[in-house]
Amino acid sequence: MIQDQGFFSKNVLLEGKSAVVTGSSRGIGRAIALELARQGCDVLVNYSRNQSAATEVQQEIIQQGRKSIIFQADVGNLSHHQPLIEAAIDAFGKVDLLVNNAGITIISDVLAESEQDYDTVMNVNLKGPHFLTQRCANYMIEEKIKGCIIYTLSISDTLASDNRAAYCMSKAGLEMGMKVYAGRLIENGIKVNGVEVGVTNTDLARVRIPDYIEASEKGYITMFRPGEPEDVANAVIAGIKIYDTGVMIPCTGGVMTPLLNLRNMTSLNSNQTE
Repeated sequence: MIQDQGFFSKNVLLEGKSAVVTGSSRGIGRAIALELARQGCDVLVNYSRNQSAATEVQQEIIQQGRKSIIFQADVGNLSHHQPLIEAAIDAFGKVDLLVNNAGITIISDVLAESEQDYDTVMNVNLKGPHFLTQRCANYMIEEKIKGCIIYTLSISDTLASDNRAAYCMSKAGLEMGMKVYAGRLIENGIKVNGVEVGVTNTDLARVRIPDYIEASEKGYITMFRPGEPEDVANAVIAGIKIYDTGVMIPCTGGVMTPLLNLRNMTSLNSNQTE
Protein backbone atom coordinates (compact mmCIF):
# COMPACT_ATOMS: atom_id res chain seq x y z
CA MET A 1 0.00 0.00 0.00
CA ILE A 2 1.31 3.45 -0.95
CA GLN A 3 1.40 5.80 2.02
CA ASP A 4 -0.62 9.00 1.69
CA GLN A 5 1.97 11.74 1.36
CA GLY A 6 -0.53 14.58 1.22
CA PHE A 7 1.00 17.86 0.13
CA PHE A 8 4.47 16.30 0.20
CA SER A 9 3.64 14.02 -2.71
CA LYS A 10 5.55 14.34 -5.98
CA ASN A 11 2.44 15.47 -7.84
CA VAL A 12 0.28 17.69 -5.65
CA LEU A 13 -3.21 18.03 -7.06
CA LEU A 14 -5.78 20.40 -5.56
CA GLU A 15 -8.83 18.85 -7.20
CA GLY A 16 -11.33 17.98 -4.49
CA LYS A 17 -9.49 19.81 -1.72
CA SER A 18 -11.20 22.39 0.48
CA ALA A 19 -9.68 25.65 1.65
CA VAL A 20 -10.27 28.45 4.12
CA VAL A 21 -8.82 31.79 3.00
CA THR A 22 -8.99 34.59 5.54
CA GLY A 23 -9.52 38.11 4.31
CA SER A 24 -10.57 36.91 0.87
CA SER A 25 -13.29 39.36 -0.15
CA ARG A 26 -10.85 41.60 -2.04
CA GLY A 27 -7.25 42.18 -3.02
CA ILE A 28 -4.72 39.42 -2.50
CA GLY A 29 -7.13 37.16 -0.64
CA ARG A 30 -9.66 37.38 -3.45
CA ALA A 31 -7.02 36.42 -6.02
CA ILE A 32 -5.90 33.48 -3.86
CA ALA A 33 -9.46 32.21 -3.41
CA LEU A 34 -10.16 32.38 -7.15
CA GLU A 35 -6.90 30.68 -8.07
CA LEU A 36 -7.52 27.86 -5.60
CA ALA A 37 -10.93 27.37 -7.17
CA ARG A 38 -9.35 27.27 -10.63
CA GLN A 39 -7.03 24.57 -9.30
CA GLY A 40 -10.04 22.52 -8.12
CA CYS A 41 -10.63 23.61 -4.51
CA ASP A 42 -13.86 24.37 -2.72
CA VAL A 43 -13.30 27.65 -0.88
CA LEU A 44 -14.64 29.40 2.20
CA VAL A 45 -14.48 33.13 1.53
CA ASN A 46 -13.90 34.95 4.81
CA TYR A 47 -14.73 38.62 5.23
CA SER A 48 -14.85 41.07 8.10
CA ARG A 49 -17.13 43.85 6.81
CA ASN A 50 -17.67 43.78 3.05
CA GLN A 51 -20.32 41.11 2.54
CA SER A 52 -21.18 42.19 -1.01
CA ALA A 53 -17.56 41.84 -2.14
CA ALA A 54 -17.36 38.40 -0.51
CA THR A 55 -20.55 37.35 -2.29
CA GLU A 56 -19.07 38.40 -5.64
CA VAL A 57 -16.03 36.19 -5.00
CA GLN A 58 -18.30 33.33 -3.96
CA GLN A 59 -20.29 33.61 -7.17
CA GLU A 60 -17.13 33.59 -9.30
CA ILE A 61 -16.00 30.41 -7.55
CA ILE A 62 -19.38 28.73 -8.05
CA GLN A 63 -19.28 29.67 -11.75
CA GLN A 64 -16.06 27.66 -11.96
CA GLY A 65 -17.95 24.59 -10.79
CA ARG A 66 -16.64 24.60 -7.21
CA LYS A 67 -18.49 24.90 -3.91
CA SER A 68 -18.15 28.11 -1.94
CA ILE A 69 -19.58 29.77 1.13
CA ILE A 70 -18.96 33.17 2.68
CA PHE A 71 -18.37 33.57 6.39
CA GLN A 72 -18.01 36.73 8.44
CA ALA A 73 -15.29 36.50 11.06
CA ASP A 74 -12.77 38.85 12.62
CA VAL A 75 -9.52 36.88 12.65
CA GLY A 76 -8.31 39.03 15.53
CA ASN A 77 -11.19 37.76 17.69
CA LEU A 78 -10.27 34.27 18.87
CA SER A 79 -13.90 33.39 19.62
CA HIS A 80 -14.61 33.54 15.87
CA HIS A 81 -12.08 30.84 14.98
CA GLN A 82 -14.01 27.69 15.85
CA PRO A 83 -17.19 28.78 14.04
CA LEU A 84 -15.07 29.66 11.00
CA ILE A 85 -13.49 26.21 10.80
CA GLU A 86 -16.78 24.46 11.57
CA ALA A 87 -18.54 26.35 8.79
CA ALA A 88 -16.03 25.02 6.27
CA ILE A 89 -16.33 21.48 7.61
CA ASP A 90 -20.13 21.64 7.47
CA ALA A 91 -20.04 22.93 3.89
CA PHE A 92 -17.24 20.81 2.42
CA GLY A 93 -16.82 17.89 4.82
CA LYS A 94 -13.22 18.77 5.74
CA VAL A 95 -10.52 21.44 5.66
CA ASP A 96 -7.34 20.59 3.74
CA LEU A 97 -5.91 24.08 3.36
CA LEU A 98 -5.70 27.20 5.49
CA VAL A 99 -4.38 30.44 4.00
CA ASN A 100 -3.63 33.05 6.66
CA ASN A 101 -4.08 36.16 4.55
CA ALA A 102 -6.10 38.67 6.57
CA GLY A 103 -4.07 41.69 7.60
CA ILE A 104 -4.32 45.38 8.36
CA THR A 105 -2.03 48.33 8.87
CA ILE A 106 -2.39 51.64 10.70
CA ILE A 107 -0.09 54.48 9.69
CA SER A 108 1.46 56.22 12.68
CA ASP A 109 4.87 57.59 13.64
CA VAL A 110 6.44 55.04 15.97
CA LEU A 111 6.97 57.82 18.51
CA ALA A 112 3.25 58.56 18.55
CA GLU A 113 1.74 55.09 18.03
CA SER A 114 -1.07 54.40 20.49
CA GLU A 115 -1.46 51.21 22.48
CA GLN A 116 -4.91 50.72 20.95
CA ASP A 117 -3.58 50.92 17.38
CA TYR A 118 -0.71 48.59 18.24
CA ASP A 119 -3.05 46.02 19.78
CA THR A 120 -5.48 46.24 16.86
CA VAL A 121 -2.78 45.46 14.30
CA MET A 122 -1.17 42.73 16.40
CA ASN A 123 -4.47 40.99 17.08
CA VAL A 124 -5.37 40.71 13.40
CA ASN A 125 -1.89 40.20 11.93
CA LEU A 126 -0.14 38.05 14.53
CA LYS A 127 -2.20 36.79 17.46
CA GLY A 128 -5.19 35.84 15.31
CA PRO A 129 -3.31 33.83 12.66
CA HIS A 130 -1.21 32.13 15.34
CA PHE A 131 -4.22 30.76 17.19
CA LEU A 132 -6.26 30.07 14.06
CA THR A 133 -3.36 27.96 12.82
CA GLN A 134 -3.22 26.19 16.17
CA ARG A 135 -6.93 25.35 16.01
CA CYS A 136 -6.81 24.25 12.37
CA ALA A 137 -3.64 22.20 12.90
CA ASN A 138 -5.15 20.36 15.86
CA TYR A 139 -8.23 19.61 13.74
CA MET A 140 -6.04 18.22 10.94
CA ILE A 141 -4.07 16.07 13.37
CA GLU A 142 -7.24 14.72 15.00
CA GLU A 143 -8.77 13.90 11.61
CA LYS A 144 -5.45 12.57 10.22
CA ILE A 145 -5.53 15.12 7.40
CA LYS A 146 -2.13 15.77 5.86
CA GLY A 147 -2.97 19.36 5.13
CA CYS A 148 -1.23 22.57 4.22
CA ILE A 149 -1.08 25.99 5.88
CA ILE A 150 0.14 29.08 4.03
CA TYR A 151 0.94 32.53 5.39
CA THR A 152 0.96 35.66 3.25
CA LEU A 153 3.90 37.56 4.72
CA SER A 154 5.72 40.71 3.62
CA ILE A 155 9.04 42.32 2.82
CA SER A 156 8.15 44.47 5.83
CA ASP A 157 9.24 41.61 8.09
CA THR A 158 12.78 42.58 7.00
CA LEU A 159 12.55 46.20 5.80
CA ALA A 160 11.51 48.40 8.72
CA SER A 161 9.09 51.31 8.28
CA ASP A 162 9.04 53.73 11.18
CA ASN A 163 5.49 54.81 10.38
CA ARG A 164 4.17 51.22 10.33
CA ALA A 165 5.99 49.74 13.30
CA ALA A 166 3.26 47.39 14.49
CA TYR A 167 2.71 46.06 10.96
CA CYS A 168 6.41 45.34 10.46
CA MET A 169 6.73 43.70 13.86
CA SER A 170 3.61 41.60 13.30
CA LYS A 171 4.90 40.29 9.98
CA ALA A 172 8.32 39.49 11.45
CA GLY A 173 6.64 37.59 14.26
CA LEU A 174 4.35 35.81 11.84
CA GLU A 175 7.30 34.59 9.77
CA MET A 176 8.81 33.01 12.88
CA GLY A 177 5.42 31.52 13.75
CA MET A 178 5.29 29.95 10.30
CA LYS A 179 8.66 28.32 10.88
CA VAL A 180 7.69 27.13 14.37
CA TYR A 181 4.54 25.45 13.09
CA ALA A 182 6.42 23.95 10.14
CA GLY A 183 8.84 22.26 12.51
CA ARG A 184 6.11 21.05 14.83
CA LEU A 185 3.72 19.73 12.18
CA ILE A 186 6.05 17.95 9.77
CA GLU A 187 5.73 14.75 11.81
CA ASN A 188 2.00 14.87 11.06
CA GLY A 189 2.58 15.37 7.34
CA ILE A 190 1.29 18.96 7.43
CA LYS A 191 3.12 21.44 5.23
CA VAL A 192 3.55 25.06 6.37
CA ASN A 193 5.05 27.76 4.14
CA GLY A 194 4.98 31.52 3.68
CA VAL A 195 4.86 33.93 0.76
CA GLU A 196 7.06 37.03 0.94
CA VAL A 197 4.94 39.74 -0.67
CA GLY A 198 6.44 42.91 -2.09
CA VAL A 199 4.69 46.14 -3.02
CA THR A 200 1.42 45.03 -4.60
CA ASN A 201 -1.45 46.82 -6.28
CA THR A 202 -3.99 46.53 -3.47
CA ASP A 203 -5.96 48.97 -1.33
CA LEU A 204 -3.45 48.43 1.46
CA ALA A 205 -0.29 49.18 -0.53
CA ARG A 206 -1.32 51.10 -3.66
CA VAL A 207 -0.36 54.45 -2.18
CA ARG A 208 3.26 53.27 -1.83
CA ILE A 209 3.71 52.20 -5.47
CA PRO A 210 4.95 55.58 -6.82
CA ASP A 211 7.73 55.64 -4.22
CA TYR A 212 8.89 52.16 -5.22
CA ILE A 213 8.78 53.04 -8.92
CA GLU A 214 10.90 56.14 -8.30
CA ALA A 215 13.39 54.15 -6.22
CA SER A 216 13.59 51.54 -8.95
CA GLU A 217 14.16 54.14 -11.67
CA LYS A 218 16.97 55.68 -9.63
CA GLY A 219 18.56 52.28 -9.06
CA TYR A 220 18.10 52.19 -5.30
CA ILE A 221 16.09 48.98 -5.54
CA THR A 222 15.50 46.32 -8.17
CA MET A 223 11.90 46.03 -9.37
CA PHE A 224 10.61 45.15 -12.82
CA ARG A 225 7.05 46.27 -12.01
CA PRO A 226 4.74 46.50 -8.99
CA GLY A 227 3.05 43.24 -8.12
CA GLU A 228 -0.56 42.29 -8.73
CA PRO A 229 -2.73 40.13 -6.46
CA GLU A 230 -2.60 37.35 -9.05
CA ASP A 231 1.20 37.23 -8.67
CA VAL A 232 0.77 36.47 -4.99
CA ALA A 233 -1.89 33.85 -5.77
CA ASN A 234 0.59 32.09 -8.05
CA ALA A 235 3.20 32.17 -5.29
CA VAL A 236 0.69 30.65 -2.87
CA ILE A 237 0.17 27.76 -5.28
CA ALA A 238 3.94 27.34 -5.43
CA GLY A 239 4.09 27.27 -1.64
CA ILE A 240 1.42 24.58 -1.59
CA LYS A 241 3.11 22.38 -4.20
CA ILE A 242 6.82 22.85 -3.43
CA TYR A 243 8.61 19.91 -1.78
CA ASP A 244 9.59 21.87 1.31
CA THR A 245 8.23 23.28 4.54
CA GLY A 246 9.03 26.27 6.71
CA VAL A 247 10.25 28.31 3.74
CA MET A 248 9.41 31.66 2.19
CA ILE A 249 8.30 31.79 -1.44
CA PRO A 250 9.55 35.12 -2.86
CA CYS A 251 7.03 37.34 -4.62
CA THR A 252 8.69 40.76 -4.66
CA GLY A 253 9.46 41.52 -8.30
CA GLY A 254 13.14 41.81 -7.43
CA VAL A 255 12.84 44.29 -4.54
CA MET A 256 14.74 42.01 -2.16
CA THR A 257 17.52 41.31 -4.67
CA PRO A 258 20.71 42.94 -3.26
CA LEU A 259 21.75 44.95 -6.31
CA LEU A 260 22.76 48.61 -6.51
CA ASN A 261 22.10 49.56 -10.11
CA LEU A 262 24.61 52.36 -10.66
CA ARG A 263 23.82 52.48 -14.38
CA ASN A 264 20.58 54.28 -13.58
CA MET A 265 22.20 56.83 -11.29
CA THR A 266 24.31 59.88 -12.07
CA SER A 267 26.47 59.23 -15.09
CA LEU A 268 29.77 57.67 -14.07
CA ASN A 269 32.69 56.61 -16.22
CA SER A 270 35.17 54.51 -14.29
CA ASN A 271 37.44 54.40 -17.36
CA GLN A 272 38.27 58.08 -17.21
CA THR A 273 41.84 59.01 -16.35
CA GLU A 274 43.22 62.30 -15.25
